Amino acid sequence: MSENESMQDDEISLFDLWEKLRAGWKTLAGGVALGLAGALAGIALMTPKYEALAVIQVGQVGQVGQVGQVGQSMVSAQSVEPPAQGVERMKAPAFQRRVAEVLAHSAPGTQSAFSSQLVKATTGQAVPLIELRTQGNSPEVAGRTAEAVVAELAKVHDELAQPALLRLRADLAISREKLASAERDLATLSKLVAAAEVKDERFTQLALMTSLRINKEAETFAQRQMIMALETALEAPATQPARTIEGIFVPEKPVSPKKALLLALGFIGGLLAGTFWVFVSDAWRRAARERG
Repeated sequence: MSENESMQDDEISLFDLWEKLRAGWKTLAGGVALGLAGALAGIALMTPKYEALAVIQVGQVGQVGQVGQVGQSMVSAQSVEPPAQGVERMKAPAFQRRVAEVLAHSAPGTQSAFSSQLVKATTGQAVPLIELRTQGNSPEVAGRTAEAVVAELAKVHDELAQPALLRLRADLAISREKLASAERDLATLSKLVAAAEVKDERFTQLALMTSLRINKEAETFAQRQMIMALETALEAPATQPARTIEGIFVPEKPVSPKKALLLALGFIGGLLAGTFWVFVSDAWRRAARERG
């Protein structure tokens, strides 16, 4: 058989295929109708799922570091735990069980779930953030789940931050005591300097007390700077619990079931089923004729 004849046979085969599909259009339409009916039934029977979205910053604890000369302090914030560790913590069964217990106590019978992942750090962003997605059978349940997760994470981070906060408070108390002592010594030296008489220009008691007073003034200034830095480190934004960057967002439109996707799948599935039935029935009729 020549190549041209082979191509003609292929064209005839494609034509026959098209004719079979045309002849079985009712079967195709029936398959599509059944597929769409199944998709609509699934949409009607499936419970809608709503999703809440929150972006979380992990808890922060202030730190005081010495830079340059004595008394010059720099306050910075350090994460209670790395954000990646926070994501893994939220995946832990113990954490999820505590959240479920809170939800069961506040709203018995509700069904919810949540997942989290890191948001990559951008320019000017110190640390990555955590993206939290929660689902529930109503917008209220999804939002309440997100609130429970954030509250539980803040509780855990508050516990983790306590040792650092205790150290900061202890350093603050010590600095205040040192400041009070330095101020008392400075007041005493100031009185002595005021009452002292100049007897020798090269080295006198007045010069010694003046030098001591200057040192005490520098120490007093340094302690005041340290107290200010420690107080700043203990306050927001240097120290703060885990929190959402913005409010929890809960769309009113459910994320599941995906109606358009289910209808498309029903249409395609019904069309394929109808096509399959057209060819099966045609093959069965031809086999029956050959047997007859």
